[in-house]
This record gives sequence, structure tokens and C-alpha cells, in this order.
Amino acid sequence: MRTSTTAGQVMTRDVLTATPATPFKDLVAVIVTGGVSAVPVVSPEGGLLGVVTEADLLCRQAHQDDRLGAACPHFAGHLTREDWRKAAARTAATLMTAVPPTTTPGATLPEVARLLTTSGVRRLFVLDGERLVGVVARRDVLRTFLRTDEDLRDDVDRTVLGDALHADRNAVLASVERGVVLLTGRLEYEADVATAERLTLAVPGVVEVRNRMDFVWQGGRAVPRC
Repeated sequence: MRTSTTAGQVMTRDVLTATPATPFKDLVAVIVTGGVSAVPVVSPEGGLLGVVTEADLLCRQAHQDDRLGAACPHFAGHLTREDWRKAAARTAATLMTAVPPTTTPGATLPEVARLLTTSGVRRLFVLDGERLVGVVARRDVLRTFLRTDEDLRDDVDRTVLGDALHADRNAVLASVERGVVLLTGRLEYEADVATAERLTLAVPGVVEVRNRMDFVWQGGRAVPRC
């Protein structure tokens, strides 16, 4: 049973990229016209070498009115050598910063969300081995909460109550309002009630589960002897 959507299912596959030799002006064009906030820099084999962000590109304009020159960074106490390097950079190779946190196509959305939250980055590049295959942004993770109530109800009915629990469909009901799932009815075993709640909460797009289910027998299903 599917319990969570993966990064590979929601990621953008057609990623705008640059090579180490991509000029400064072309990098700006990719970010501005492409509507992205960062451009991954890749090798000829598709490996991720680094990333150029809007902030990297802004360094040039931020220090455009400095008159000391990049050769004398020790005279400008408010600037770092890194600032000067980026302000003077002409290509992606000299602009890019280290590879940010990455993920894999098989990572679940909860795993992706935790990494986005703890790392503070706006997007994760998705790697299959060493090769860049996509990018997943914060909005891609949030988009699952835009699933309709009808879609969520059908998903819970099919994957949780049907495939996982094999419940009597005349004895149970899942209703959904604004992403909140209400489970009512009666299952056979006490353990099934907790399982229904856990699996329903794992359905992509579910905001909350209100479990009002009852059961016939205490405990769980008997495990047949071999």
C-alpha cells in the first residue's frame, strides 16, 4: 500500500542548469526568465558540482559602488574575501557555492519536508546516484495539501479501508472536510482502529484525522500458526 508520496513523484524533472563555463549574464537570464531562485551547475555527465543562487549574483551589484577594487579586500572591513570573489566572478565556476543538501527520488515527502525545514534551504536537488534528475521545492511539498476532499476520501476508502484493512464497506465510513478526515463505524479488532488512523494520516494531503471508530474484539488479529 502506498503510504506516502515520494520526491520523485512531485519533483520538477526539466531542470534549468548551467555548466562551469556559463557566463554571468547567462546565469542572470536563466534565473530571471526561468522564474527560479537558483541554478545547479552540472558536469558533462550530469553530476551536481555546485549551485548559483540569486544571492550569489547580487554580490556584483551590492558592491558595484565600492572603489577599493577586488585586489585589496583587507581595506574593506565590512566585506569578506568571499564577497569580493563573487563580486568579481564572471562564470558559474567562480560564482557557485558548495552543493546544498540533496535528496533521492525515493525519499518520502515527510523526509523531504524535515530536510527542508532543518536545513533552511528553499529547494532540494534530487540525485540518482551522482546524477541530477530533478529539483523539489517547498511549494512542491505543500501542493499535496491542495488535493480535493473527494480525492482524499477516495484514497482513504481504497488504500486504507480497502487494501490495508479489508473492512466491511457497509460498516465504516470516511468523510473529509477541508482536508480533515472523520473516520466512523466499526472495525473487527481494536488494533485495526489505531492502524486506520495511522495509515489515514499518512495519506498525502490529509491535514488531520478524527477517529470515532469502534471495534468488536479487543487486541489484534490472530496470527495463524505454520
